Amino acid sequence: MKHTIKLTMILFLSILGFVSCEKKEGTAPQPELVVKDYYPNSGRAGTLVTIAGSGFSTSIADYKATIAGKDAEVISATADYLVLRMPEGGASGKLEVKYQEKVLSIGTYTYQDLTVSTIFPTNGMEGTQIRIEGEGFGSTAGLAEVSINGKKALVVSVSDKVIVAEVPDEAGFGPVSVKVEGKESKGQNFKYQAVYGIKPLSGGKGTRVVISGVGFEEQAVGNIVDFNGERAVVVESTDKQLVVLAPDKVSSGPLSVNINNQKITGPAFTVVGKPIIGTVSPLSGPKDVEMTISGELFSADLSENKVYINNVLISVISANAEELKLKIPGGTGSGTVRVVVNDQVTEGPQFKDQNLGVIGMTPDNGMAGTQVTISGTGFSTNVTENQVYFNGVLTPVKTATENKLVLDAPAGLSTGAVRVKVDGQEAVAPTNFRRAGVVTLAGGPNTSLFASYMTAIAIDQQGNLYVTDTNNKNVKKITPAGAVSVLQANGADATFNTPFGIVIDKQNNIYIGDMGNDNIVKITSSGQRSIHASGFKPGHMSVDEAGNLYVSNNNSFSAGLVKVIPTGVYSRFAQAFSVTARTAIDTDGSFYYSDQSSSSGNSIHLMTPNGTRVTDWVGSSDGGYQDGTSALFNNIGTMVRFENKIRVGERYSFNIREVDIASRRTTTLYKTNGNGFVDGSLLVAKFGNITDMAVDKDGTIYVLDAPNKAIRKVYLK
Repeated sequence: MKHTIKLTMILFLSILGFVSCEKKEGTAPQPELVVKDYYPNSGRAGTLVTIAGSGFSTSIADYKATIAGKDAEVISATADYLVLRMPEGGASGKLEVKYQEKVLSIGTYTYQDLTVSTIFPTNGMEGTQIRIEGEGFGSTAGLAEVSINGKKALVVSVSDKVIVAEVPDEAGFGPVSVKVEGKESKGQNFKYQAVYGIKPLSGGKGTRVVISGVGFEEQAVGNIVDFNGERAVVVESTDKQLVVLAPDKVSSGPLSVNINNQKITGPAFTVVGKPIIGTVSPLSGPKDVEMTISGELFSADLSENKVYINNVLISVISANAEELKLKIPGGTGSGTVRVVVNDQVTEGPQFKDQNLGVIGMTPDNGMAGTQVTISGTGFSTNVTENQVYFNGVLTPVKTATENKLVLDAPAGLSTGAVRVKVDGQEAVAPTNFRRAGVVTLAGGPNTSLFASYMTAIAIDQQGNLYVTDTNNKNVKKITPAGAVSVLQANGADATFNTPFGIVIDKQNNIYIGDMGNDNIVKITSSGQRSIHASGFKPGHMSVDEAGNLYVSNNNSFSAGLVKVIPTGVYSRFAQAFSVTARTAIDTDGSFYYSDQSSSSGNSIHLMTPNGTRVTDWVGSSDGGYQDGTSALFNNIGTMVRFENKIRVGERYSFNIREVDIASRRTTTLYKTNGNGFVDGSLLVAKFGNITDMAVDKDGTIYVLDAPNKAIRKVYLK
C-alpha cells in the first residue's frame, strides 16, 4: 500500500513538472527593449520628457529613472513610450533609466528656461508649416533659430511659447531644434517626405506603379496613395519606394501620398488604353529574324513594353509609341503574340516557330499585273517550289532567292491574305495585299469630254457621278461604267451661267450652285428644275441628314457660310468666316470645316450640334504633313464623311488623308507621288490636283482631277 502511494506521488510530480515545462516553453519571449529617441532634452523642473522606443514594460513599477543621480518620476509607461517628470532641485546631466537590473543611458538633459515640448505635424514635405510648442522662445536679443535635422528652417512667427516654421528642402529625418540667445533645445524627430517620381507615368486599371521618394512609412498601411482622388492598393513599401496598383476607376490626374494626414502631391498619371496591335511582321520565321510590331499606345521606354510569343518573354530591342522591334530567339514554339504595356495586355496574331516566314511585300497594294516583291526567309531558289496565293489565287513566281520572291499580282485580284507554301510549311504575309490603286473613270488630258475648269463632284444613291463642268456651263453625269452625258432637266440639257458647287440629298434631289446667277438650282430625281434659293453667290456645298444645305458664300472673302433649310430660306451660319473648301457633316449634326482666314486652310474646325466651336479640332494653322493625333495638313481643298471618318483632300500637295472622328487620329490613304497623270498602284499614281472628292457606299473615292480634265477612281480595297 505504501509502495503504491509512493509510486502515485512520483507519477503526479512528474506530470506536474512536464506540464510546467511545457507551459514555460510555450510562453512568448519578452521583446528586446530598444530606445530610439527622447525629447525634449532641456527644460525646467516639472518638464515632461518622453522616451520613445519599443519593447517597454507597461508597469511603472518596473522602472527607476534618474537625472544626474537624482530620482525622476515615471508617470506613464506603454509598450512604445515612457514619460518622466523632471524633479525639483535637479541638475543638468545624464538621464538614465534602470529596468530589471539593466541601466539604459538615455542622453543628457539640461535645466534651462528653453524647452521644446511638442511639434506638429511630425512629418511633411518642403514648405510644410510646423507648429513648435514649448517655452523660452521669446527674445529681445535676436530671433529664435529653428533647424530640422541640422538644416535651417524659415521661421514664420514666434511667441514665447509657439514658433511656426517652414520645412526646408531635403530636411531628412532628425530632431527639431530651437536656439535662443546661445541656448538650444531639441524636440521630437521630424520626417521629411517627398515624391521624386513615378514610373510608369501612364497606364490603366491594375498598372503597377513604382513611386520613388523619401520618408514613406515602411508599413504599407501607413501610406495612403490615390490617383486623382481614387485610392490605390499599396503592395510594397520601404522608406524610399512604394509599389501600388492603379485603382479600378483610375482617371488622369495627379498622384498623391498621404501619411499621417500630410498629403504629398506627385506627378500626374495619364490613363491610356490597352496597346493596339496593327501588324506583326513576320508571322513566322527562324531564330535571329527581327520582328516588328506596329500599332499604337506602345511606350518609348523599353522597360515598359513586354512581348511574349507562346508565353515566352522576348526582349524588346527598340521602342516608340507606334513600333516595337525584337529579335526572335527561336525555340519559342508556335503560339500567340502578346504585348503588355504597363500591365495593359493585348493579344495579337499567332506566330509559327519555323524556317519559312514572310517579312513584307512591296508594294502592299496594286491592281492586276502590279509587280510585287515578297521578302522573307526560307524560300526556295527553285521558282516552282514556291507556291504563292493572293487571296486564294495561285500566282506563278517569276524569280526566287532564299529571301525574295518576285511575281505579278494575278488577274481576278481581290483584297486578301498572301500565303506562301514551301516544302510543307506555310507562311502568311503580315498584312493583306489590297486591290488598291487609281484608274481613270472618264476624261483625261487629251480628251474633250470636259472643259479645263471643273469645280465639284457628287454621287447619287445609284453610284452615278455628277460634275460641274463650269466652262461648258453644264453638269456632266458619269455612270458607274464611265459613260458621260449632260444632266437633263425638264426634258433638255440643263444649262447654267457659272455652275460651281453640287450636292445630292438622300432623295436624289440635285442642288447646283449657279454662282453667276446668284442662286441654287434644284433638280428633282424626276428631272424637274426650280430655283431653291437666291441672293448670294453659292460656292461649295454639303448637305446634312435633314436636307439642310451648307453653302460657301463667295460674295466676298469673309462672307462665310450660308445655311439653307429645305424650304429654301437661308441665313448666315455663325462663326465661320472664310470657308472656300467643301465641308463635312456627321449624322449627329456635327459640322466640320476649314477656315482660310483663321487657319490658312490647314486645319479642321468643329461646330458641335449645340453651337460650340472647337478651333483646330484636327491640325493647326501651321501647314505640313504629319499623321497621328497631332496631324498637320497642307491646304485642305475638300472633305467628305464616310462612316465614322472624314476623308480629306489636300488641294496642292495631292494627299488623301483620313481622320477618325472618335480618336481624331489621322492616317494617309494616298501619299502624293508628285504632280502628273498616272494610273496604277497607290505607290505610282499621280494627280494634277485633288479638286474635289466623292465617296460611294463601298468607300471607293472619286477624285475630280480638274487640271487633267478627268474623273479618277481610287480603289482602297
